[in-house]
Amino acid sequence: MRDNSYDRTIERNYLQKWRFLIPEYEAVKAGRSELFKRVGDFYRHHGTCSQTFRKYYNRYLQSGDEADLLPRRRGPKWRERRQPEGIEAEIIACR
Repeated sequence: MRDNSYDRTIERNYLQKWRFLIPEYEAVKAGRSELFKRVGDFYRHHGTCSQTFRKYYNRYLQSGDEADLLPRRRGPKWRERRQPEGIEAEIIACR
């Protein structure tokens, strides 16, 4: 059976989508777009939320790195929330 755990298809799809949307968005903002008169029309046509689009777009503009167009982790890992070993032992002793 094929191991797909290291498949980068989702990342490639995200990057391909953003490489397409960013120049089109910049054309709309500059007034050069023939398809869209307003940015709201652009958002509706592509089915994206303005806040989400601007979050990724501004992150990309600040760094210039395409890796910032990919979603980031949303929270801490499970082990980062654990109490230090000494405190955990005291809690167990008290129970």
